[in-house]
Parts: sequence; structure tokens; C-alpha cells
Amino acid sequence: MKNIPYTTAEIENYFSKNRISWSQFYKSEKLVISGLGLTDQHTILDVGCGCGGLGLALKDQFGVVNYVGVEINQQAATTAKYLNPLAEVYVGDFLDVSKGALSNRTFGVVFSLSCFDWNVQFSEMLNVAWSHVSHGGCLVVTLRLVNGSSCDDLNRSYQYINYDGVKEGERAAYVVLNANDLFTELQKLNPLKISAYGYFGPPSSTAVTPYEKICFCAIAIEKRQNLNLSDIKLSLDLPEEILGAIDAFSRAK
Repeated sequence: MKNIPYTTAEIENYFSKNRISWSQFYKSEKLVISGLGLTDQHTILDVGCGCGGLGLALKDQFGVVNYVGVEINQQAATTAKYLNPLAEVYVGDFLDVSKGALSNRTFGVVFSLSCFDWNVQFSEMLNVAWSHVSHGGCLVVTLRLVNGSSCDDLNRSYQYINYDGVKEGERAAYVVLNANDLFTELQKLNPLKISAYGYFGPPSSTAVTPYEKICFCAIAIEKRQNLNLSDIKLSLDLPEEILGAIDAFSRAK
């Protein structure tokens, strides 16, 4: 199943006013991003950029100016270009844009906040995003974790794109991942380091999902300068229930 080309105006309505300044980002995101050492020399790719608010926040907080966004929703992408005229913003499915306008381009940091887990092609999105990270750079993602079974079935776990808390409107995938399955997949990338911060909370009020609680997690995955195999450094500030489910963490301890 291909990624859903969301057409609802709800995305532009919300992200044109929210998550456009540093103070509007979640604690987990700010903690992980603050550890990246961003400067005005960093190049940024934002997958699922909405109205480009991350670019505005990083510019104000860290002086970042080299910002490229990809957004599948046409209205949101148009507003992103208006709010940040200096940004490069591409409209379309990231998997398609990667093969076209972004072919062979790499960036110091690739972000995907609240995007990968809205798409049923999670594994492909992860690997393609990783291919755009320069050596020594980072991939930063936010994901939903549990210590039970993963679910990427759009019929069992989905979210209404409605920011008034009403269960109506266009549906998005509400992908929830088993923590050990995720970290096993991340190990295959052979990163230098994985840093994460997360906490338990209830699912979104507009979500229909079999889970009663979810660990909402921000993760930074650092790419090696070279491809030599060696131990992966882990810095995981996650609930014990999630840590206990991750074999990679147990081995590292």
C-alpha cells in the first residue's frame, strides 16, 4: 500500500499556526534536537514538513538557514513556501521526491516528526530517509512504541485528521511499533549512536487503535563517518517497560 496523499485542509489550518516556534515543540523533541549541536552551517531535510514550522523554529533557536521540506499535502506546502520564502519546499510523496528532486542529495540532519508513523510504508520511509543523511549526520524521528505487537493495519489503527478532537474527516495511518522490532531495524542501519527520550501517554483523542497506552518517543540516529562495524552507542531515556523489551539495550548494558 502506498503512502496516502492527504488532501484535507485541516493540516494547513493547524500547522500554519502551531508548531512554528520552538516553544510549541514537545519536550521530547526539544531534548533530542538540543543535543545535536545545530549551527547555521547545518543543512536540514524535513520529511513531512507541514507548513515548514520546524524550519522557522530551528532558524530562531539555532540560526539554521539551509532548510529543505517535503510535504504530501498541497495546501500545507503552499503555506510553507509563504511562511519561509528562503526554504526549498517540495510537494509529493517523499519516496517519489527522493528519486527526483532530492536524488543523490545528503543533509547534516534529516527530520521526520509525526510523519513516519502516519505512513504504512514505515520501513521504506526509514531507509530512504537514512540514505539522505550525510556521514557523521543524524536522522531524527518521532515514533509510537509499545512492548506488545506492532500494528500498521490501517483498518485496525488509524487517526482522524481533525485538530478539534472530533473523530471525523480524512483518516491517517496510526502506526504503532514494537520497541524491540524497531531497535532491531535501527541496528541494521549500523549507526554510530542512538539517542532517545520518551514517555507513556494515552493515544490521541482522534485515534482508533487497540492500544490503551503508548510510549511517544523522539529518536536521534547518528551515522558513522565510515562504514566500519563496531558497537552501537545507546543513550535511551525511556520507560523501564520499553527498555526491558529491547534486546539491543539489554546486550549493551
